[in-house]
Amino acid sequence: MVSHTFRRWLDRACFALAALAVVTVGFVQGRITVTLPLLFLGLGSVTVLNAAVACLSFAATLSSSAAVFFAEVLRERRRGPYPSTGPEIAAVVPSYGDAGALHRSVESLLAADYADVAVCVVCEPGDESTLSVARSLADRRRVTCLVNDRNPGSKAAAVNYAVDRTDAPYVGVFDADERVHPTFLPAAAAGLEAYEAVQGRTFPRPDGLLETVTYYESVVLGYLSHRLVALLTDFDMVASNALVLRRDTYERVGGYDPRMLTEDFDFAFRCYEDGVSVQSSFAYPSEIEGAHTLRDWWGQRKRWMTGYAQVFHRRLGRLDPLGRPRSVASLAVCGGAILGNFVVLSLVPQAVVLGATGAGVVLGVTVGALAGVCLGVRLLDRRVGVVDSVGLGWLLVPFVLPLYSLAAIKGIVEYPISWRGEWFRVEKEG
Repeated sequence: MVSHTFRRWLDRACFALAALAVVTVGFVQGRITVTLPLLFLGLGSVTVLNAAVACLSFAATLSSSAAVFFAEVLRERRRGPYPSTGPEIAAVVPSYGDAGALHRSVESLLAADYADVAVCVVCEPGDESTLSVARSLADRRRVTCLVNDRNPGSKAAAVNYAVDRTDAPYVGVFDADERVHPTFLPAAAAGLEAYEAVQGRTFPRPDGLLETVTYYESVVLGYLSHRLVALLTDFDMVASNALVLRRDTYERVGGYDPRMLTEDFDFAFRCYEDGVSVQSSFAYPSEIEGAHTLRDWWGQRKRWMTGYAQVFHRRLGRLDPLGRPRSVASLAVCGGAILGNFVVLSLVPQAVVLGATGAGVVLGVTVGALAGVCLGVRLLDRRVGVVDSVGLGWLLVPFVLPLYSLAAIKGIVEYPISWRGEWFRVEKEG
């Protein structure tokens, strides 16, 4: 039997080799020249470095995806006013170790511009501090406290437990530290008249340097990078926060799977393969708490990508091109989410090639596009009132994404080598 220590050292070695291979291949590929036919521009053929093609392609893809994002947000903001009453929404808030943060979600849900919401806080057995806060909050009208003693130990099981004990036609899922925008619930209720699920946007509160980094990271990797994919494939994320969906849809898909490390990522693909119609609601984002330490930042991102690898593994085992055609697109999207981290890291040596060969204009266009779309989202959030200022944090984004890719690659490598079901939990402040 292979020891745990040996597996740990093996995955560290494989991670180092994988990162080195990506950087090396990126550098070699970046120095290759390619000939591009530009006859439609009247320029004939032009010979350029592959590094320029890669960086400009990245900038064009991100800019196109950002354009889709901005168009969706502006279109949604023109849909109001929204109803203040309607079908009841059972807002489920799974909580573990969240005694200091739980009040945020409960109070913001009660203060929403939608009267027909019932908040259901789900605690874990033995978590006395959170239970005490949850029971205190349950003294308020429309708040219930449940203890998941059926299958404790995961967010997925807690949500499933709560849904089984409510009978509201709509079900919402929110994080314990999530401060929900007051307009999101009425917007979601309106969306559910035509769609089966409405997925909102969350953003880490940018109240420190690392927290600002996570804010912009969520902008690029959490939302902007997905919009073009959603437009082309009809695949939209259905997460386990800032989500409202029809009860019958939740039951049809089978709820969240407690065996999955990233239960939301798995749920999203099962919804997609089942043909669930999803409306994205990004105009009224909810504030969540970001990582406060580098250890939490690194560990959280590793966990996400280990979970993505687990979902890809499951999708591979359930591939059925004839019986379930969407399983093919599902596998491709999931694989792209994993492979994208290697692509982003490979852009670093290609950027070095551009700098060394005097192609600073191309490099400037790429960095400018990345920083520009982040600035645009920050200005939009400032206008909505969910952030107080703009600042200069958007200038850090080009330096942060490669670090995210390293954490992601480490998580991917760990899945087949050393991961044995361990969870990583960040520390949350009160």
